[in-house]
Amino acid sequence: MTQSPAWLRYANQGATRNLPLSPQLQSAFGGILPQMGVSMEVFSGGQPAEGTGGARVGSVRHDHGNAADVFFYKDGRKLDWANPNDLPIFQDIVRQGKQAGITGFGAGQGYMQPGSMHVGFGTPGVWGAGGAGKNAPSWLTNAYGGIGSQIASQSPSPPQQSGTPAPPMGEPITVGDKQQTGIMSAFAPNTTAQSAAQPSFMGGVSQIAKGNYLDGVGQMFGSMSVGAGEQPAPPPPMQMAPIQGPTSQQATALSNYVRSLLGRKVANG
Repeated sequence: MTQSPAWLRYANQGATRNLPLSPQLQSAFGGILPQMGVSMEVFSGGQPAEGTGGARVGSVRHDHGNAADVFFYKDGRKLDWANPNDLPIFQDIVRQGKQAGITGFGAGQGYMQPGSMHVGFGTPGVWGAGGAGKNAPSWLTNAYGGIGSQIASQSPSPPQQSGTPAPPMGEPITVGDKQQTGIMSAFAPNTTAQSAAQPSFMGGVSQIAKGNYLDGVGQMFGSMSVGAGEQPAPPPPMQMAPIQGPTSQQATALSNYVRSLLGRKVANG
């Protein structure tokens, strides 16, 4: 028997299937296990092909070393798929092994020894007790289908850092001699037509900003019927009609804002 790589050990010298892995199977695992820090111990390996007269047992999967029954180790400890801490490692072995071309996996309660696994080539599939596919444990079926825990999972999106400024509540607009943001920006005209249709409304806002609360409120609410007693100019053909006053959302926000201003004035005497 040739020298084995560090991640591969043979303990099948006294077994019927006492031959080593085929070069193809060894190469497939050689691209997986070392990177995972996992080693593999073979307790049942290859066997002569059927009809050649050599000692053999069971199916043809093990012929020519194309399959093996194995244990896996990590940090010197034998892994067991019944241990929830070890299960993600088995799932990654199955997932990555399938990607490397390994087609058959068998494991689970009632199949061979606890913690052991059949690995190799042959007809694609997974199985459990009695060699039946219906008895394959769910973790094995899921891993073979690419589902399950991954040791190298994707990094989650970083949480938003504390102290990150909130999005602006709107571009500043000039009301009177001051710039206003937030709620006041909701009443800023955003089109030329809207600006022309609401001169009295914005004038009322300006009066409130200057401290003339009653005049401002009267001027604003008087403008909500089209304008301060004026009809807006008809729109040019093929253009949308000008906005005829504040929306209900703007009116609600304005009402709340005016109440806060009036309350502040009463509190300040």
